[in-house]
Amino acid sequence: MSDNNSFAYAAVREAISEQIQHGKLAENQPLAAERDLCEQFQVSRSTLRQALSQLENMGLIYRKNRSGWYVCPRKLRYEPTRHVSFLDYAVAQGFTPTTRLLSVQKIKAGAKLSQLMELDGRSTVTALTRLRAVDGRPVLMEQIYFNQRHFPGLEKQDLSLSINAMLKNHYHHHALSTQISIESCCLFTPAAAHLGVNDGALGLKVQRTLRNAEGEIIEFDEELWRHDALVVENHAHIQM
Repeated sequence: MSDNNSFAYAAVREAISEQIQHGKLAENQPLAAERDLCEQFQVSRSTLRQALSQLENMGLIYRKNRSGWYVCPRKLRYEPTRHVSFLDYAVAQGFTPTTRLLSVQKIKAGAKLSQLMELDGRSTVTALTRLRAVDGRPVLMEQIYFNQRHFPGLEKQDLSLSINAMLKNHYHHHALSTQISIESCCLFTPAAAHLGVNDGALGLKVQRTLRNAEGEIIEFDEELWRHDALVVENHAHIQM
């Protein structure tokens, strides 16, 4: 393959992509060293890295610090309009999910959070930060803010378990409504460090507002996902 062609990186990208799509490179399998790939495709290091960068943006490969490039594992299929816990839908799809509690603290809501949660600026919320992984690979960092008035003794609960189950079984919040927004974002530290990606890497931000039967906002979540970790789906019945 001639590196004189300004589109040589595209040919490399397509060749590696086809190997992944046809199963010649398995999930989590390391790619050959960059030097070997340059020799295989007869391209320069800069051309190869351009191709690898595009494959990363496509969600086909990912990089481990000081360890090289790997084929991305299969993605979680995520339907945000279904109020199902991360643990439940990950297990249902054959993954092994884990949760690590990073921090829990009571904080003043402040102007931005007060607006998002329709609170008085002097209100206190409980802020929870967790790291979620599937099959040992971190895929999202979430920050959850609870209206303190509705969750007495929250810090005494096991916050590594399902929040949905806790809301229902311990705090008896059954009739809930949600509003969800999803947008692309860049991942910066500390999220980038926890998720094992470079500062500024592509990500997906999911924000969720949860209201009780009286219409009060009791919880606000922000999830920061690796862009290569999930497929967002929505199933709807359409009457023509």
